[in-house]
Amino acid sequence: MMGEFPVQADIVFNAKPDAIPYNYRISYKVSQLCLILHICGWGNSCSLIKVHMISYALLSRENMDNLINFSERKNESVIVRFDPAVNRALTYAIAYGFIIQQKTGNYKLTEHGKGLAQRIKLAGNLMVTEISELTDLSKKLTESRIKELIDIWRNMHATD
Repeated sequence: MMGEFPVQADIVFNAKPDAIPYNYRISYKVSQLCLILHICGWGNSCSLIKVHMISYALLSRENMDNLINFSERKNESVIVRFDPAVNRALTYAIAYGFIIQQKTGNYKLTEHGKGLAQRIKLAGNLMVTEISELTDLSKKLTESRIKELIDIWRNMHATD
């Protein structure tokens, strides 16, 4: 009995696709980016850092509240997470024709991207939490406020 397997049938392992969390799916991230630019961008345009800040804030209500407080000058710092999934989604969004990169480096929605964002909002049952939180933030986070944060980072790590 020793050394014998209790099951004599063949065992077969079939590879199954790995589940990808919704917030890392390209289709979700591209849609999220279009909503960010449409709801929070002046002229449907944002800097890369602003996109990353807002994308991170959408991970939890606490993160969004912290970003809103930073935007309203109720606190002077905020956590910024640079997520490679955002950069990858930007690449896809540009390839799909939803977003263009301007000469300034900012990202801007195309008419095609505006249409996608508007259709998501009109559906009424898609990305409801994201739309609500982005609407709470709206245009409060300005590029000048982000520049102030960047200047703080620069001064903290400046060497003589």
